[in-house]
Parts: sequence; structure tokens; C-alpha cells
Amino acid sequence: MPMVIDPIAEIKCETIVRAIDVSDNGKWLAWGGEDGVVRIVDTSGVPTALEPFNVDDSITHLRIAREDVIVIGTHTADLYGHERLGGHRWTHAIGGGCDHIKLSGDGTIVGCIDGGRNVHIMTENGIQRGQFSSGELILIAVANDGTGVAVADDEGNVSVLDSNGNLRWKRTPDSDSGETVSAMCFMHDGSLLLSREVLGITPSEVAQIALEKWSSTGEKLFSEEINSRSVCLVPDGIGALAGQFDGAVLQIDDTLSVTNLWKSMYTVNDIRRHGEDILVASWFYLHRIDGVGEEVWRCEHVGLVQSIVTSKDGTRIALSGDNQNDYTRENQILWIDPDATPYALSADFDIDDDLLEFVDDTEFNSPIASADDDLYADDTNALASYLTEEEQEKLNATQSSVDDSELFAMLDDEIEQMAQIEDDDVDLMAGLSDEEFVTHITPTADAGDDIVVEAEDDGTAIVVLDGSNTSPGSQGIEQWVWRDGDSKQIGKTSKVKVRLPIGNHTFTLTVSDTARESSTDTITVQVQGEITDDSFDLLND
Repeated sequence: MPMVIDPIAEIKCETIVRAIDVSDNGKWLAWGGEDGVVRIVDTSGVPTALEPFNVDDSITHLRIAREDVIVIGTHTADLYGHERLGGHRWTHAIGGGCDHIKLSGDGTIVGCIDGGRNVHIMTENGIQRGQFSSGELILIAVANDGTGVAVADDEGNVSVLDSNGNLRWKRTPDSDSGETVSAMCFMHDGSLLLSREVLGITPSEVAQIALEKWSSTGEKLFSEEINSRSVCLVPDGIGALAGQFDGAVLQIDDTLSVTNLWKSMYTVNDIRRHGEDILVASWFYLHRIDGVGEEVWRCEHVGLVQSIVTSKDGTRIALSGDNQNDYTRENQILWIDPDATPYALSADFDIDDDLLEFVDDTEFNSPIASADDDLYADDTNALASYLTEEEQEKLNATQSSVDDSELFAMLDDEIEQMAQIEDDDVDLMAGLSDEEFVTHITPTADAGDDIVVEAEDDGTAIVVLDGSNTSPGSQGIEQWVWRDGDSKQIGKTSKVKVRLPIGNHTFTLTVSDTARESSTDTITVQVQGEITDDSFDLLND
């Protein structure tokens, strides 16, 4: 039986936990969700909710920086800095919300990728140090000491910047088939470790999936082929720890020599060092694995665990997740002491309390025949029930002299007669060619690529929202609906022309077919310039 631990407390949550962090001393935590409320919990004793505060949009990211500044990223709005008691410190304007955010180990440097795929680098006090743009950026890493920032796009290009946003060096893909970078981190010496995967078919001498180590000056030092892409990479001493898509946990040294430490049945979502042991988030569990790859304990959450959030000294862990079930949805945060005493899980742990009385002191045994019993003894009455009246009379008349082989032959003849089917004129595949057999395919909305334009002299720009690349599905599109960031309907055709002021704007296209099946897609428009205005106008073609 596996060893388990119980959490110190189960903190019930009013909504799905989208972002969470724990203070360095482990005495309080902050979390946020889709309702835009930042909730603070005092964990110095029994977890107690403190006064919450609101931001203008749903919360996607939340990190606690130096001096207990809570950095908050939102879905479509800006980046905010708040104090623990809710006091607003600063706002940093970004385009289209916060898609990714990372902090340096000391909490002094904040790196953010916005909805317009721009990188913003700032201090914990909201002072911008630099900005960078290059392609469709999807991944960011910040060095532990804050001296470097690495970003990767969706084609496998990696740009390494200094803390002011200046480009140091750039890694380009080796393969013409296209690549993707799934994880990366800075190592102890400032070098960059990344996991890359070629999207197409590769020559025999090119690894499909590999780890790469790059020096601080942009020289490729090592490359090592691996079986599965890395989901998370975490610096560890002079090497790193890797959590793999196939559930493996790897120890990587500074020359990319790989040691398999442990294997889960499910993808590893996050990983952390805890003394000589390792904490692993996979499926619904947090696992503690010792130095020889044995599980010390596990702790189960009601939802799929996405990340491990710990205090600076590792003495407390906040575990959140989403069970993705709209009918039995439970939202909770588990407050965990990783050094709690584990115990063996009972074999009856998942049996309802009202059924335990039938389990206690009860032993279930498989039926076993005695030495004198013949398990295959003939039961004449049972066999006779399968015979016709004529056959039963014949059996009764000659029961003493009937051979077993004759009896079973009679039964076989009867079964064959009952099983015969007139199937000469039946075409079993005829129905497969009917048009009605084809599965209904829903439409797929395509609002187009994100747009960046310059404003005219009047501080506005005319932009065409084009959804003509939408896939109609199997029944065609019956209705087009364009809505702005406030959910106001602005158009009912595939293309809509709008006049927009300077700033960042989000529009959503919804299409539906005759079966009322629908699909949505969102586009962000960034209008650059000096003058601001809070309105936009629809323009007629």
C-alpha cells in the first residue's frame, strides 16, 4: 500500500484557482481566479482569510515579489502591483493581457509576455527596464539572479536578453521542418538549458527530441537525445531536474548526462527539490521521491495538480488544481507540511462508511470444489431444457444407453439450426455509405492574426476584422457575430471595419451552423501612437 500524508488544512475556494503564490516565510498566501478577486490567507496558524481586493479583469498569473509586492497578470487588461493588505502600488500597461510571467529568484526582476507577444522587463516596483519583440513568443525564463531573460517563439527561435531587454544572442532552429521549445531554464553558471522537438521527419543524424545547453555567450556546448519532451526544467546545483511528458523524472548534470530517477504513469506537470528528495506534481497527486527513486509519500488533490508552490525554505506547500467537472466541481487549496509523518493507506480507504460493516472481519474466498465433487458432472435436467419434446422423449427412453458424444451431437445440431441466418441478400456495409452516417462537423471560427497598426494624426486607425478563413464545418455557417471586449455586438458578417483609438482592443468572433453548434476565436488589435481616446466607431463598407 502507498504511504500518504494528510494536509495541515483544506482551504475551500469560491472559484477555480487560476494563480497562486506563497510568501517567502510561508506565513501567508495569495490566490486569484476568473472573478478578478485577489484573496489573502493568513497561514501562520489555522489558515484564516483576510480582506480581499479586486482588479479590473480575471486573473491569469500571480506572483509574490520582493518586499511582499503581489504582481498580478490579467486576461485582457494590464499588469498590477499591490501590497499584501490590498494597497495599489503600480500599474504597467501591456497589450492584450498577460500570457506568461516569470520572476527572478530574489524577486527583483519581473519578465512578462503580453497578448501582443511583446516582452516586458521591469522591477518589482513596476519600473520598466526594457521591452523586446520577436515573432509569436510562447515561453519565458528568468535567471535566478535576474541578469538574463530568455524567450522562445513558436518556431523554435530563442532570444537571450540582458535585464534591460537588449539582445545578447539568438538560437535559430537546426531543422527546416520546424521546431518547438517546450521548456528552458538558466543554470548556475548563466548557461541556458532547453528542451527542443523537431515537428517534422528528421534525418537519421538529427535527434527528434533533445536537450541543448548553450553558453552565456551563445555557443552550443552540449546536445543530448531524449525519449520524450521536457514539460518543466528546474536548475538543481550544477545541473537541473526535468519533468517529462511521458512521466519520467530526470537528473541532468552540467554535461547533459541524464539519469532516470523515477517514473509516473502520467505527465509530470511540475517538479521541485526538497532537501535530498524531490517533489513531483503528476495527475491528481503530489509525490515525494527520495534519492534512490522510491516514493516516500503522496498527497491527493481533488483536481489535476498543475504546479508546486512552496515557501522559500520549503517547509510549506500550497497545492491547487482543477477537477474539470462542472457537476461535481470542488475548488480547494491544500496546505501541506512536506515533513509530516506518512501512514499506509488502508485497503478500504475508498469504500463508503455505510458499507464498511460488510467489509470488517469479512473474508471473501473463491468457491473451491471438494475432492469428491466433479465440476463437470452432467446435469440432465439442465441439458434437457435445450432439447425439443421429441429429443427429450428419445433421451428419456434410452437414457441409460445414450453415449455422451451422441447427446452433444444432438445439441450441436439444434444450435446450428437456431443460429442459421438468411444473410445472402444482406449488405452489412450498405449503411456505411449513406450520407447520414457521416459525423456532424462543427464550424471552426478564425478571427485572423493579432494586428498591430499605427494611429493616424487624429489618434485613430481603421482596422478590418476578417473572419473569412473560418471553416464552415459540415452544415455551413448560419450566423456570424463579432463582439468587442465588453461583449457588445458590433457586426454580423464575416468582415467588420472599425475605427479604433490608441490602445489595446480585444474582439471575439462567434460562428454557428444550422444545428446551433458554435465556435469562437479572439483577436487582439494594438493601435500605437501618442493620443488616447476611449471610443471606437463602426464603419460601413
